[in-house]
Amino acid sequence: MATAFVSYLGPFVSQYRESLVDFWKQQVLELEIPFDEEFNVIKFLIDPTTIREWNIQGLPSDGFSTENGIIVTRGTRWPLVIDPQTQAQKWIKAMERKNGLKVIDFGMHDYMRT
Repeated sequence: MATAFVSYLGPFVSQYRESLVDFWKQQVLELEIPFDEEFNVIKFLIDPTTIREWNIQGLPSDGFSTENGIIVTRGTRWPLVIDPQTQAQKWIKAMERKNGLKVIDFGMHDYMRT
């Protein structure tokens, strides 16, 4: 279920994510596949210390943002981030600063040389 969450639910709002997870849980129950009925993707995929670190780095502390953080960090593909308030941009910059992230903008006059 965690893999499906990370793979498929990124584009959706929290209410739709929740309804799909509930649907998946029901399907798993009907198929009699053993699983924890109290499954929570946040508790399963990330520890509270990492969440706190993300919050310090600028990720909002709501559940939806935490889920998005999980999708960004646990996914194997580059995420498309639609970020009109630049919250994700600030968080990613802060999170990746230690790895030497360089931001390149098409508006930079020398962006082709970087």
